[in-house]
Amino acid sequence: MYRLLPVSILLAVAFAPPLAARPAVPVDGQPFDAKLTRIGADWQLTFAAGGKERKLPAADLVYWGTCAETTQGPIVVTADGGLLVADVFKADKESLVADSPMFGELKLPLPSVAGIVFDPPAAQTQRDGLLTRVARAGGDSDRIILHNGDELAGVFEGMEEDDEGAVIVTIKTGVGPVKIKTDRIAALIFNPALKDAAAGAGLRAWAGFSDGTRLLAEKLVLGPSSLKITTAKVAGTLRVPSAAEQGSRGAGERGNGGAEGQTWETLPEDLVWLQPLGGRAVYLSRLKPAGYRHMPYLDLKWPYKTDRNVTGGMIRCDGRLYPIGLGMHSAARLTYSLDKPYRRFQAELGIDDSTAGRGSVRARVYVDGRQRHATETIRGGAAPVPISVDLSGAERLDLIIDFADRADEQDHANWLNARLIK
Repeated sequence: MYRLLPVSILLAVAFAPPLAARPAVPVDGQPFDAKLTRIGADWQLTFAAGGKERKLPAADLVYWGTCAETTQGPIVVTADGGLLVADVFKADKESLVADSPMFGELKLPLPSVAGIVFDPPAAQTQRDGLLTRVARAGGDSDRIILHNGDELAGVFEGMEEDDEGAVIVTIKTGVGPVKIKTDRIAALIFNPALKDAAAGAGLRAWAGFSDGTRLLAEKLVLGPSSLKITTAKVAGTLRVPSAAEQGSRGAGERGNGGAEGQTWETLPEDLVWLQPLGGRAVYLSRLKPAGYRHMPYLDLKWPYKTDRNVTGGMIRCDGRLYPIGLGMHSAARLTYSLDKPYRRFQAELGIDDSTAGRGSVRARVYVDGRQRHATETIRGGAAPVPISVDLSGAERLDLIIDFADRADEQDHANWLNARLIK
């Protein structure tokens, strides 16, 4: 379904100011500020930089732009970790209907949706926690989280508007069907055992939009007056849940697995961030490490985090949101076995903004047991420091975070966009 563009918007496009220049980080070479003016169906990118046109395959780009924060709601959390700012006013066991300010009315297959956050908390830490809980939930039932902290587990029956315009969610529990208005619901989590993430083959890209929506794109076509995004396919065919998983639900009632991606349309200036996947940059947060060791200053142990800081919140450094990266706490070592040839390891290292300017670390990078890079002390509030290390012929990579000032106090280090270059 495509967004219908009224005459007022079409006139605004005709007389709109040029697209803003944003930072672009290529796999090879130096970062540059540029306007992204065109994306072809073949993932060829065209930038306007310094008065000249510059072409770059998406496979050779780390990222362009800045990922916008999602603060308003409701937010549909997709099974692949995406976020869609949209009102949801109707759903059944196979699909839901949402109204997005960015794309208009959309119909999503339920296996492609992890859940809905109806009213995101104003506090950043609580908002991060609720979105992460919905995106990474486990279990084998649908679940409603109420504003008062109560929870209901059962089988999702549907969602629809009543005669007064209120949206009602129906969930079948052990005591029978329960109907609850969405203004009492903080979040709705769909049965994690029944969701299908997007297929992972080929070149794709995370696309971020001005309202905080970010979607995994199978195809992205940007022209002078429109942007069309084709969402990634839902992987595989939905399996029939076990009797324990489906409860009173009939086998296969939540069908529509293996759904094709959908194409939606919006305005060019709505796109504010692009980060390809499946290109020459291979992100460490997508790989399983060979080992991890944390050496606490006292007794508190900190596990490393993927695409989150060490407290479990979204990664933020120097006022920017980074959806991809690793969170580590001093003192710790994270080890990767390199089973394929790579040219370089690249990242930017900084202290997470959640420390409010506190924290200090030193970082070291070892390749096959030899130190190849060491930073000066990096302190909270400072801009991230770029790191690039040669990996020619390497078989092992170690990332080390050490104490600096004041022992391990607030040492919430982030390896931003930590990546291996093919």
